[in-house]
Amino acid sequence: MFQPTQFVPPSGASKVLSFTFMSLVIAFTGCDTKSDKARLTQGSHQVSSNASAKQTSLSEDELEGQIESFCGACHGMPRPSSFAKRQWKREIDQGYKLFFKSKRTDLRPPSPKQLVYDYYVERAPEELLIESSTTSDIPFSVGFDRQDIPVLVEGVSLSVSNLRWLTKSYDDAPVSANDGGMLVCDMKRGYVFRANGLRRSSRDLNTVELGLMARYRNVSFIDPTDLDQDGRLDYVIAELGDYLPDDHHRGKVIWLHEDTDGNWQSQTLLYKVGRVASVETADFDGDGAMDIVVAEFGWRETGSLIFLHHQVSDQGNLKFQREVIDERSGAIQVQKCDFNGDGKLDFVTVLSQEHELVVAYLNEGRGQFKPHLIWSAGYPSHGTNGIELVDFDEDGDLDVLCTNGDAFDDYLLKPYFSIQWLENQGSFPFVHHQIAKMQGVHRALPGDFDGDGDLDVVAVSLLPRRIDNKVDVPLDSVILLERDGETFKRHSLESGHMNHATLEVGDFDEDGDLDFATGEFWPDSTERTLSIWWNESEASISLPAKENP
Repeated sequence: MFQPTQFVPPSGASKVLSFTFMSLVIAFTGCDTKSDKARLTQGSHQVSSNASAKQTSLSEDELEGQIESFCGACHGMPRPSSFAKRQWKREIDQGYKLFFKSKRTDLRPPSPKQLVYDYYVERAPEELLIESSTTSDIPFSVGFDRQDIPVLVEGVSLSVSNLRWLTKSYDDAPVSANDGGMLVCDMKRGYVFRANGLRRSSRDLNTVELGLMARYRNVSFIDPTDLDQDGRLDYVIAELGDYLPDDHHRGKVIWLHEDTDGNWQSQTLLYKVGRVASVETADFDGDGAMDIVVAEFGWRETGSLIFLHHQVSDQGNLKFQREVIDERSGAIQVQKCDFNGDGKLDFVTVLSQEHELVVAYLNEGRGQFKPHLIWSAGYPSHGTNGIELVDFDEDGDLDVLCTNGDAFDDYLLKPYFSIQWLENQGSFPFVHHQIAKMQGVHRALPGDFDGDGDLDVVAVSLLPRRIDNKVDVPLDSVILLERDGETFKRHSLESGHMNHATLEVGDFDEDGDLDFATGEFWPDSTERTLSIWWNESEASISLPAKENP
């Protein structure tokens, strides 16, 4: 059982002031503390054309206190090591600009601003050091045969935001032969496809049948479920409402289901909200009906964590009551679980933006949730962009596999982009372990790919087309981390193609081992939209056990 430490979120008023924002569905920037103690004197610097000639002197402790009070109202103390010297002026100017735009009166910014410039520039590195990843000299015991599937609409490939492999029942609705396959979501133009035929052992991709299920605007996520509990599989769609980040109210949550004649029908369950990044369906309040937790990512002034409480059905339409669980923006992903074994479903989310938190919301009954901090990066430029709940050390409780690799706000590679294991030791917060660095890492999933009985990790990366600190070292785009006791051997499966926003793992050809699939985000190629990486192992392999409430 847990011994939870209560984590109280700040008020929603603080969301406007931020050094970081996420785009794609995400983006960020950031800021660091310092070790040596020195006096900072400002007098020779010209603050403005009307600046006083009077010298201003502050101790480092005094200045740090001002910066921490100002920035700490919304996020952790920015770290000087987060950016190179030449990049800090932009970051500081942005912070001040957002503060004045917020019209907050409860904060006092450090003044003069030149002192803040000096503080960070003096402590920042000349450049961010990006090292080449160390790959194991010992070949991985399993080979992968990659096969590419082009999915073109009017001659243009999709911008794949989410892949879901249908393999089992969802909320007691079985996956039929007609349902089976890979769900493919398109963020650029809003298509939702289902690719059938991947299970065939011949691996002949000419047998793959692509069926268009629906078209919306900008789809970020799809959740298989049985929302109306009629015994037939249907889907809940997360709709961004726009391809680029903005503070609009065009986000939606949509129910996609088949009618009795087999035709696809849509009902909008939530609208006039910010960008919706993810959804999770379950009977959270225990009343026998399916509810929905919504990660409304938003952007700078929009976004929250929303609970849709299922009310009654009316002539085939579903009705939900909307409640805001957390007013902070930046929720990227939601995953359900029962953390404390009390029989009530909890959930975990990532709060990105300036927050950079992984938070568990424990179910207190009747649709009420209490937040508990699993982990905090402690600074706003971390770039957290995804989680996966899994018993990673196989000790009987759920841990968190977490990634931080988002470069879509400042277009920078970062030396701290990585894959982490947040270890559950029975209380909050969890214990942090970095298991591998990876530039632009966007998704990581566990699985026993080599059949040795422990969990390995496959991970993919996505980088913007523009990078302001390009390096001459090779960058991996697909890696496999082979578990070897307490360490991991890194195997590069692909490099130089950082174009994968999503990843899915499963035994696609039903030969007893784990394959995986990647999707292309930038729709540049007409030859490759969806890639299947067939596992050539002869071992019997399985996915980690997961709850299916």
